[in-house]
Amino acid sequence: MKIRFNIHFKTQWGESMHLLLHTSSQSEADSFEDYEMRCNDKSEWSVEISIEKSVSISYQYAVLNVNKSFVYEYGGVRILNFPAFKDNVNVLDNWRASYGDSPFKTAAFSDCFFKRTPKPEPDSNDGNLVLSINCPQMEPDRHFAIVGNQEALGSWDVVNKVRLNESNYPIWSITLDANKINFPLEYKYLIVNSKTDEVLAWGGGPNRQVASADKNALTIINDEHFIRLIPSWKGAGVAIPVFSLRSEKGFGIGEFNDLKKMVDWARKTGQRVIQTLPINDTILYHTNYDSYPYNAVSVYALHPIYLHLDKMGKLKTKAQKDYFQAKKLELNAQTFSDYQNVMNAKWEYFKIIYPQESPSVFASDDYKQFFEANREWLVPYAAFSYLRDLNGTPSFAKWPEYSVFNKHEIDVLTSPDQPHFNEIALYYFLQYHLHKQLVEVHDYARENGIAIKGDIPIGVSPRSVDAWVEPDLFNTNMQAGAPPDDFSATGQNWGFPTYNWELMEKDGYQWWRKRFQKLAEYFDAYRIDHVLGFFRIWGIPVDAVWGLTGSFQPALPFTREELQSKGLWWDESRFLKPFLKEHVLYATFGKYTDDVIREFLLSDGWQNYKFKPEFDTQKKIEKHFASLDYNFGNKEVLIRDGLYMLHCEVLFVRDIHDTDKFHPRISMHSSATFRDLPDETRRLLDRIYVDYFYHRHTEFWKQQALKKLPALISATNMLVCGEDLGMVPDSVPDVMNSLEILSLEIQRMPKKPNAEFAMPSDAPYRSVCTTSTHDMNPIRAWWEEDPALTQRFYNKALRMQGPAPETCETWIAEKIVEQHLQSEAMLIILPWQDWMALESKLCLEHPFAERINVPSNPRNFWCYRMHMTLEQLLKETKFNNKVTEMISKSRR
Repeated sequence: MKIRFNIHFKTQWGESMHLLLHTSSQSEADSFEDYEMRCNDKSEWSVEISIEKSVSISYQYAVLNVNKSFVYEYGGVRILNFPAFKDNVNVLDNWRASYGDSPFKTAAFSDCFFKRTPKPEPDSNDGNLVLSINCPQMEPDRHFAIVGNQEALGSWDVVNKVRLNESNYPIWSITLDANKINFPLEYKYLIVNSKTDEVLAWGGGPNRQVASADKNALTIINDEHFIRLIPSWKGAGVAIPVFSLRSEKGFGIGEFNDLKKMVDWARKTGQRVIQTLPINDTILYHTNYDSYPYNAVSVYALHPIYLHLDKMGKLKTKAQKDYFQAKKLELNAQTFSDYQNVMNAKWEYFKIIYPQESPSVFASDDYKQFFEANREWLVPYAAFSYLRDLNGTPSFAKWPEYSVFNKHEIDVLTSPDQPHFNEIALYYFLQYHLHKQLVEVHDYARENGIAIKGDIPIGVSPRSVDAWVEPDLFNTNMQAGAPPDDFSATGQNWGFPTYNWELMEKDGYQWWRKRFQKLAEYFDAYRIDHVLGFFRIWGIPVDAVWGLTGSFQPALPFTREELQSKGLWWDESRFLKPFLKEHVLYATFGKYTDDVIREFLLSDGWQNYKFKPEFDTQKKIEKHFASLDYNFGNKEVLIRDGLYMLHCEVLFVRDIHDTDKFHPRISMHSSATFRDLPDETRRLLDRIYVDYFYHRHTEFWKQQALKKLPALISATNMLVCGEDLGMVPDSVPDVMNSLEILSLEIQRMPKKPNAEFAMPSDAPYRSVCTTSTHDMNPIRAWWEEDPALTQRFYNKALRMQGPAPETCETWIAEKIVEQHLQSEAMLIILPWQDWMALESKLCLEHPFAERINVPSNPRNFWCYRMHMTLEQLLKETKFNNKVTEMISKSRR
């Protein structure tokens, strides 16, 4: 079988086109043969190969550049199916570029929004000319047809249009007899309403043409880039953490099972997406501290708190049933998600139900299949959980045994013949039930056309299974966080270790790919938390509490010589040591200054001070104030935070990898040490600062992201959304556009320079547009935060005149929501609290009680809970009709 591949592409001088071919006869699925193609004077590349007869082949085009590295066409590997065995085949391809189609090839569309049930329609084996178009954006009640200048294509009469075969969707095709074609052939693709047979749109651009075809061979024309002249698909959705769900059958906190009723509400109101927060196990101390959903102890394990107990097995004694029924009623009556008490009660249940049900579960084929598929992470996770509780701490470095992970030792520890085996196997049992319950929800959502969107945290706990098992993948001498932004003026310190990207790169980022692949078992879309971290992460010294003395990692720090070449006279003591002048101390502490000097500082020259050794880091100061046996008052907070700030009174920070290199301190302009410099030095530092943070790294960080993100997002078929908020490098939009990752657009966090508010109407199509996130107040509380800001929003964003109402009245919420729904953004996903703002009678009485997280508070208790049950919500016909109508009018 001879196949001649042809593609038109204009290369640059020194470049060449290559065909990477995989046939079904090759043993390894990822094994490709490389064929260099030849080019004629019309930029038409071709190569002829001989293979054994095959029903299909996989291949991809790539350009070999002058650096001898491949630049691949967009969209991954092509699969070519042959309608019949032919001795000679001509394939005419078009280079696949980034046309914005990739989101429509994801599971969110193929399995939810655009789910199709095409009838097998094999093309006739008699034909020898195949016309096909690659186009995934096609709603399930529509299809492609073709019309052209031949009788077989209706002679341009749409009444005689021909429906294309969709059995290989998103490839649409028709097979013709080239012997009956009067060349040149011209044609157009049409979008047709499947119910009415009405032509909804012709493809844009000039007619497609085929000059000729070898009548003795099979010719396959693969068209690309259908130009759609009607609006693209848009949808709406709701964002709510699983723990915030409330149902009549709940146990005081949201459970996976409750998502089914949220699916019912989404379907009833015309929404298509339910967005959650992370659902991984976060158990460290068995306290409310563990309510933080981004502090995962395993990137695979699900949190046991989300289990619906009745689905795990029935209790056998009346006393047990009565006890847990009473607990259930007590906890379910709470106005908040009572994390610790719910977890304690469920743990009691687990210890009763495990010995009762585990023998039959462990004997089942379904469980055995689950265990084998997940053994790699499940056994270490169960061992870690057992050892954490045995030793009373998740800090594995403090364990007397097993502090360093050793697979052989853990295999012995977890052996079924060990006396403590059931204490370990309990975690297998729980994870199996969690898996079953979440898969059941996922299947239910797909059946109803609803996509569930997960959340992938940027970090993992330094006291996690992952850090224990693969410590080399993490930099435990740094803490990940974020530089100062609208959420926190002192930056955010998440306490996670940063990643050893150089080591992760060596095996193609398998740690990340496996993590994404596990998530794909439960979700159709995901949000990459802090996608900026894949360009660079804000790394904070391990002895710091605030984020002000951090630096971007990786980065290009300055050498002394480079700074001096810019005109800066390097003074290490002045630039790197905390600036503790007497006037700075009095400005910071006021009447408490003398007390502070006496307790925390030492004299270091005239009117100058330094920290005592026992207070020379922020962590030491934190520990000191945490040890005080009296309640904190305003004085203690002022002194503690003032001391934290003094540690940030520097102009540069040393690079952690090379101590002879330096990073400008973020927000140095607000420091006393900067203000005390001569004007000329301040101007020079300002130029260095702007260059460092806004120009120096643009291309460098772009390349960092392009090394990581393609490998990660190609691991699954989920729809990819990125949380691109904060201090955004200039290269981020370009990378996200090239990879077709949906951006996040928030009206209160504009991305345009000098803009106070973003307008939803300016949101790009490939984006998720929203009113607020879990890290900020919902719209009703935000309206009351800052009256002056609200007034400007009222006049500028809402284009209303006069004084703004003191509270966010229903009509205001409607106007804000309508602005978003009318946006061109692909997805409008609003927090449930903001949907509820549309009906004052259904709102929670106190708006500020609707907030989920305060980023500046690392000890935030994540306990927000719906104030009505899902059953009640489904019965609110008037409200639900209002939401449905608003979504319908926006053509979502």
